[in-house]
Amino acid sequence: MNKFMKRDIATSLTAFLFLVIGTTGVLMYFHLLDNYTKKMHENLGLVFVLVILFHVFFNWKAMKSYFSKKVFLYSGIIISAVALTFILTSKTGENPKTTLINSVLNAPLENSFVIFSESSQIAKEKLEKADLKIDKAKSINELAKLNKTSPFKVVSILSEK
Repeated sequence: MNKFMKRDIATSLTAFLFLVIGTTGVLMYFHLLDNYTKKMHENLGLVFVLVILFHVFFNWKAMKSYFSKKVFLYSGIIISAVALTFILTSKTGENPKTTLINSVLNAPLENSFVIFSESSQIAKEKLEKADLKIDKAKSINELAKLNKTSPFKVVSILSEK
């Protein structure tokens, strides 16, 4: 088997296993078909790790240049920070999803605006169009309380296109 054939096999297996692992992960997240997906997700996840190693090995030259890019470093830092948040909060028994949601809802309003809208100005316009007062609110939670609505309703308004 030549080098290019091995590369094609490694890449194809990586792509298809990614689809299966991603799909089963989403199904597990929403607790759909748990009896069927958990075991498949776990076992194919291990196979996926092996296939990724083969993929990296057979595509090392291209991967090496990719690993040296700043975007790779920044991506690694962001994913590590999120993973660390999940790990640290799971020891306390608090749900990591709740921690992340609360972090966004209690973050300074200007920071939250850029998550959900193109700019702070556009976010403010969306809120005004929905007849929500911003006044002295410092976070999405405060904004929701001020307007006697759910913070998720505020997020929904900010997320509209």
